[in-house]
Amino acid sequence: MEFEIIQRPEVAVRLRVGRQEIEVGSGRMYALREGPNVPLSFDGVRAIAQTGAWRFDAWVARPVTTTPGIFDDSSHRDFSVWGAYVMRTRLGHASVDAYYLGWDRRNASFDKGVANELRHTVGARLWRNGLWAYDFEGMYQFGGFGAGNIHAWRVVAEASRGFAGRWNPRVRIDFDVASGDRNRSSPDLGTFNSFFQSGEYSGRAQLLGPSNSIRLEPTLTLAPRRNVSVSTGWGFYWRESEQDGLYGIPGNLIVPSNGVPGHYEGSRPIVEVAWTPNPHLSVHLNYIFVFNGRFEERSVHATTTESYICPWITYRF
Repeated sequence: MEFEIIQRPEVAVRLRVGRQEIEVGSGRMYALREGPNVPLSFDGVRAIAQTGAWRFDAWVARPVTTTPGIFDDSSHRDFSVWGAYVMRTRLGHASVDAYYLGWDRRNASFDKGVANELRHTVGARLWRNGLWAYDFEGMYQFGGFGAGNIHAWRVVAEASRGFAGRWNPRVRIDFDVASGDRNRSSPDLGTFNSFFQSGEYSGRAQLLGPSNSIRLEPTLTLAPRRNVSVSTGWGFYWRESEQDGLYGIPGNLIVPSNGVPGHYEGSRPIVEVAWTPNPHLSVHLNYIFVFNGRFEERSVHATTTESYICPWITYRF
């Protein structure tokens, strides 16, 4: 349910109460996760204010659990989140975001172990769209994990350049580093938690999340027709810390460290074709080939290669 508290030409204030989706900023901490994953929902209260080039968001909520039945999803009793997000657009040619995000979860699981997790995130983002585009973002996390403290971080740098000409080519480079835990004997935790990260971090197959990960990925995008785009890239991945494992998009541990040395995780060439016949309908086809590094082979006896194909259709009302 949404209430319009103030509606004037220079300012608008809205209040949303009940079940809702939350997406803010770049999607590196809060995203809808549409596509192959189940979209996220929250039960809570959210206030949104817009005035000129400024936008303010604040919320308190509980994530909604996903159960197999019909109309039986409920709020998570042991999991709550809150936050405040400020965005300033039209700051010269760029825009600036600043935010604080809170997270409280019982029995959170990491490679180090299981304990109650209270985590605070402060972050800032500088970004620009256009022929030359960039997106820089930094985050720092602190709090408590069981009897220990949390100290974690993430730094992201993306830049792209479009060119006028046939098929409107655009080249892009992404560099993304998120901390991992560095001392298994210490009660403190250094693993970054990406909260509700977008599923596109490592391709639509969502094989790998950003926690304890370094990603370097060049990409080329072409537009052979006005409503068709073809994107191809090759992502290279490393563990930020050898003392920590690899995590999925939701933050679940997928490959434990098991004392196996080595930073290199593997690489993934990706091809994606998107067709948008009208403003409501889009059709996508994504193919990923995976070259696993020796760490996964030695830790969980993973295969040396894998391949994924992912078709999907999105309709927006």
